[in-house]
Amino acid sequence: MLRRKSRRRTPESEPDYQQLVQLTREQLIEAQLRSLRSQISPHFIYNSLNAIAGLIPTDPARARELLIDFADFTRYSLGTEGDFTTLEDELTAVERYVVLEKARFGSRLQVSLDIAPEVLGVEIPFLSVQPLVENAVRHGMYNSDRDGQVFVRAKDVDTFSQISIEDGGVGADPEYMAKVMSGQAESSHVGLRNVDLRLRQAYGADHGLQIETQLDAGMKVSMRIPKFKAPSHFIPPMTAGPA
Repeated sequence: MLRRKSRRRTPESEPDYQQLVQLTREQLIEAQLRSLRSQISPHFIYNSLNAIAGLIPTDPARARELLIDFADFTRYSLGTEGDFTTLEDELTAVERYVVLEKARFGSRLQVSLDIAPEVLGVEIPFLSVQPLVENAVRHGMYNSDRDGQVFVRAKDVDTFSQISIEDGGVGADPEYMAKVMSGQAESSHVGLRNVDLRLRQAYGADHGLQIETQLDAGMKVSMRIPKFKAPSHFIPPMTAGPA
């Protein structure tokens, strides 16, 4: 009878399961970022282009300005360079987004920015503020006749830079939002959960989004960015061990 030779793994050939788990998690976060980049709302695109087209006969100069804003916003949102950006660059994308939404809603939409100059250079995950502003506009004004007010604030608080987006919209049930953020419920607030997961991956489990809301009482979404802790970037691929 032939005996099958047993193969013993050397320490060099043993897989690093901890690194494999980490790689899987990093790949998931990267997939979520790609998902965010591709989630420019078709309704937003249609409404923006429709508003621009409506201005061409009466105010072609304004239509041209909006078209440039639209191109710059989509270029930023679909960009593939890097996983982090500065708050200043993210706010530039927010301003372009607001300009395009105001072309539709006019004076009904009011967005106020209160940004401390010292936090403009803070490094944040790419597309971590703009989706929150979009969420505030979408749930504060879409399918609603009420005016919309959104407040974007950023300031230094001790060892953190605190960023918040607050709206006076329809709000939501806190228990329902807790289920959304834990992945136990489907919702159009998908952008919030994606941002929350990437913040936790970058800065630690205690740095996710903080959500304050009640039905018919608006919503406030906040994040705390550590000033003295480098974010966790994607780790490099594993290299083969010695032959």
